[in-house]
Amino acid sequence: MKVAIVIEHFNPRRGGAETYTAGLVDRLAADGHEVHILAQDWTTEPARTTMVRVPVKGVTAAGQALSFATDASELAAEGQFDVVHSMARIMRLSVFHPHGGVMKASIERSLDSSRTHLEKSLRQMARWLNTKSDMLLELESVIYNQSPPPRLVAVSNMVADDMKRYCGAPASRIDVVYNGVDVERFRPENRGAYRAAVRGETGVADDEVLMLLVAHNYRLKGVEIFIRAVAELAARGKKTIRGMVIGGSEAGTYTGLAHKMGLGDRIVFREAAFDIERYYAAADIYLHPTFYDPMSLVVLEAMASGLPVVTTRLNGCSEIMTDGVQGFLVGHPREIGAIVSAVETLLDAPRRGEMGRAARALAEEFPLERNYRGIMEVYRKAVAEGPPPDIQITKGQ
Repeated sequence: MKVAIVIEHFNPRRGGAETYTAGLVDRLAADGHEVHILAQDWTTEPARTTMVRVPVKGVTAAGQALSFATDASELAAEGQFDVVHSMARIMRLSVFHPHGGVMKASIERSLDSSRTHLEKSLRQMARWLNTKSDMLLELESVIYNQSPPPRLVAVSNMVADDMKRYCGAPASRIDVVYNGVDVERFRPENRGAYRAAVRGETGVADDEVLMLLVAHNYRLKGVEIFIRAVAELAARGKKTIRGMVIGGSEAGTYTGLAHKMGLGDRIVFREAAFDIERYYAAADIYLHPTFYDPMSLVVLEAMASGLPVVTTRLNGCSEIMTDGVQGFLVGHPREIGAIVSAVETLLDAPRRGEMGRAARALAEEFPLERNYRGIMEVYRKAVAEGPPPDIQITKGQ
């Protein structure tokens, strides 16, 4: 098959959609498919693939978003691809795979992360002034309002429901394909190789219980909640608990919050790490108090690494977990008491080990191969339906 993969930035180090896309591209190429990556920029060029730069014009963020969508759509049409598989919002595509979920749902739940009514009001005002956000919403509307829409890949049933609720997508166009995890790269045996070294580098003692969170969007993924949970545990006399946050560019603000709450160096902040498996190996508990996560790859990685997980039911990953088996599920990240109680249960080493083993067993049910088979089935449907229509958008830049 001749396949176009469309993504704005092809940088596997960014995590999420970028990391997923890099793995998919490698597998498609290894299987002998002709793969073209249409991107605005990239940090690496995978073997056996063709890189196609999408020129981005315009002086405003909204204009640049429209430029990418328009030019990528034109390149997709010119390439005469069997499948145009887009992670980005463009007009001409046969498979739409929004790793960030439905934008309207994401905006709604992001506003829910506001600490006060005033903050929520200010963020709503900022949202109204965000012309790029408006453009992306319009582009998303164009995709869902095609007749019929392209094949829609939902990474969880939660996202599938959002596609139907917010966008009116027919169930017949939606394929739920859960994310997969590299169970060889992320494995409990990594502890023997990395645990002592990482703890030495970050100042975490061997007898301390380390709770980890990997996040790029600190607000949406609940870093504030993570800090407050550590503070509450410390107030309850759990002096051996430590926290570590990996990723993102907002550490300064949250470091200040940690110090304000009297945590000192009890929480360690680190920049995004390409060798993230080392940090899972150093941790004991994975806490992901997210306000919205279509299906968290980092939760899958943590479980594959043998860590029990505490997360919310606003995470698509909660669909595959069983509360009290691989960890604990709470209804909402603001339920600090429930989060702290769950972590307290996991301070018991035998219970923690039991749940960590159950987490690993669950992750083994979602290997990369399972995801790949699901995507190939979506491709089969897309090819049978023929090339995508040529759709134009006329909104001003």
